[in-house]
Amino acid sequence: MGATLAQQAVPRDTGVFEFLLDPDRWTGSTGILASGADSVLLCAAVIVTSIVLAVPAATVLAHGRRLELTSAWVVNIGRAMPTFGVAGLLVPFSLRAGYGFEPWPIFIALTLLTVPPMYLSTYTAIRQVPAGAVDAARAVGYTERDVLLRVELPLALRVIGTGVRVAAVQVVATEPIRAFLGGDGLGRYVRDGLGQNNSNLVIAGAILIGLLAASTGLLFAGLEWLLMPAGVRRLGGARTGRVQSSDATILTTDDGDGEAAGGPPGLHVASEPAEAGASSGGVRGSP
Repeated sequence: MGATLAQQAVPRDTGVFEFLLDPDRWTGSTGILASGADSVLLCAAVIVTSIVLAVPAATVLAHGRRLELTSAWVVNIGRAMPTFGVAGLLVPFSLRAGYGFEPWPIFIALTLLTVPPMYLSTYTAIRQVPAGAVDAARAVGYTERDVLLRVELPLALRVIGTGVRVAAVQVVATEPIRAFLGGDGLGRYVRDGLGQNNSNLVIAGAILIGLLAASTGLLFAGLEWLLMPAGVRRLGGARTGRVQSSDATILTTDDGDGEAAGGPPGLHVASEPAEAGASSGGVRGSP
């Protein structure tokens, strides 16, 4: 993690886009890229640590249907902890131990923020796997390990990925508070703007943080799609197609051959459920 950077005075008449489009603001050891890289490094460490702590534990416990009430109680307590308050309480201990203002106080606080939603989404995803699929796997001789790795996890991966993605965006959006605890990162521009009573600098910092959070969401959405088993992707697409076509209205226009259709030429409307498979369920009418 980078050292704490001193405030850089920015003229109050400097516009938001003038600040963001100035190449000199991006380069150098105190530029936007350096602060952004520092934020990315901390957030990546928090996200990886949270995944390692939350996902395996929730997967095993949900598969065995164990500690459901206890885990829910612990998760709710974790979600109630104020991130800024936890980090602020840890700063004196970090200073006394010789670790400085960062990164440990904010790292621990962000990890406590991220683990509960990851754990909850993983536990819920495993528990909501259809019992029929699990029973069928056991009936054909799958071991409990195979049931977990080859049935439950693939079917739950979409919900698990969504939980990880939401938690990752939450980390990126919350990480800037470290700047108010003596740290660096993109939050320093918001801190410096408030300290200098410069609203344009505050807005510029908020834009940078928002762009990083949006990029994080897109990145994890792409990873979720890449890691999804092909069979699960096809299953999801088939379900979507059935839902869309079940209420579809098919519009056809005769080209004049009304006799072949059993009626006069014109516009025909046929509403057919996707799974009906027969044209007798259609309703036809002509204008």
